[in-house]
Amino acid sequence: MKRIAVLGLSSVFLFAGSSKAGFLIDFEASVGAIQQKPSGYVSYKPTSDADKIDVKNDAHFGDKTKPWAKFKFEHPIPIIPNIKLAYMPMKFDGSGVLTRDIRWGNYTYKANADYNLSVKLDRFDTTLYYNLPFINTATAGKLDVELGLNVRTIMFDGKFNGTDKTTGQKVSESKSITLPIPMGHLAAEIKPINQVSLLGEFNYISYNKNTYYDYTAGLRLNSHGLISTPLKPFIEVGYRYEKLKLDEKDVKSDLKIKGGYALVGVRF
Repeated sequence: MKRIAVLGLSSVFLFAGSSKAGFLIDFEASVGAIQQKPSGYVSYKPTSDADKIDVKNDAHFGDKTKPWAKFKFEHPIPIIPNIKLAYMPMKFDGSGVLTRDIRWGNYTYKANADYNLSVKLDRFDTTLYYNLPFINTATAGKLDVELGLNVRTIMFDGKFNGTDKTTGQKVSESKSITLPIPMGHLAAEIKPINQVSLLGEFNYISYNKNTYYDYTAGLRLNSHGLISTPLKPFIEVGYRYEKLKLDEKDVKSDLKIKGGYALVGVRF
């Protein structure tokens, strides 16, 4: 069994390293920055709607700009899916004076007292997908469509600092959870000419009281045909929108995060 596995892996590496691999295996890596403009609410163990903290009006979260890194690998083996990986950190902080009593976790924080709230929503995407070859063939390579499954792992951490209504003491309550969320994945790339691409991507899931989706739309300028090096650089700009309606492990949220992005990358 071990010998078979070693031979199988060896054949894959030999295939990838062959002179034809450049035409059959496609790598893509990109990194850049994305705007994150939050709105909506977040709560932890709420007892009423009054415990929902509006991230703009209550917590005064400001807009952020964070890095975004992506990697893509496509191969010619029909039964094995292609893969995309992406990482995006996300964290917001805000402070102010409570206008009402708010329960967060096991404490009720009293009104007219200073408080601070921080929410982290780092995420890592693992996307397994297939290209639809008949579409690519029918359009002479002008349209490429991807269909698959994206597992987004969200590392949530919410921390509230304020004054306990009962004791009058300064207290802090936090909640951390890691959620792997499977989402349907659809993406498309339209290339009217080799140097210009229009890209779109959509991820979606809805179950129980949870609804989570995001979409991106972008414009990519490719160096295809302009340089003769194996590495083909590109730049991409676009817009991303995300909605996270979550009811998991005492955490409830209905957040919207949107903004523009810019990436630089290479294909080879």
